[in-house]
Amino acid sequence: MLLTEADKQAIADAVKRAESTTSGEIVFAVTNDSGRYPQAALQGALAGSIVSALIYLVLPVSHTISVLLWTEIIAFALFYPLIPHFPWRRWFIRAQEMEECVRDAAFREFYTSGLYKTRDSNGVLIYLSCFERRVVVLGDKGIHEKMGDPHWSGVRDRIITGIKQGKAAEGICAAVESCGQALAEHFPLRPDDINELPDQVIDRTSS
Repeated sequence: MLLTEADKQAIADAVKRAESTTSGEIVFAVTNDSGRYPQAALQGALAGSIVSALIYLVLPVSHTISVLLWTEIIAFALFYPLIPHFPWRRWFIRAQEMEECVRDAAFREFYTSGLYKTRDSNGVLIYLSCFERRVVVLGDKGIHEKMGDPHWSGVRDRIITGIKQGKAAEGICAAVESCGQALAEHFPLRPDDINELPDQVIDRTSS
């Protein structure tokens, strides 16, 4: 598990602090994966059947075509439903496909979480997809026009660095703080401001 309950609470507290100086909204969401990748299951099962056939062929037994074919069929049937549950199925997925799936899922989360409804179009989503090892940061129109992709890339890199160092929660909290500073600069807190969205982590890992 990448984030403990204590980590999630620390992130929620970081969101609350960051939003205390701005009218903007920050949402952090985490999920196990962003795509089904059926092609990976197929390719993995084919690879498993080939390896099983090779193992059969090197065994010191009498080999027949019928046993070889049944070995491949049974291995495929066993591997196909199991591959989706193993992290090494990433070997059978193109990096570009993962990038596209994670970005599409991040856009869906942006709308599902209600970030598009903020009064000044200044919501920011930080989306972490664990299986793909990808982070996407999306700013709504109001803040994106002022910050642009370079800033969001820097926020993303803070999280990636934290994960690589075994300090995922610290990296995420630092990223949230960075977003809060940017929002406070361009969208300072208003006297009539209300917290438009919950501060808690959106946890999709169990869905």
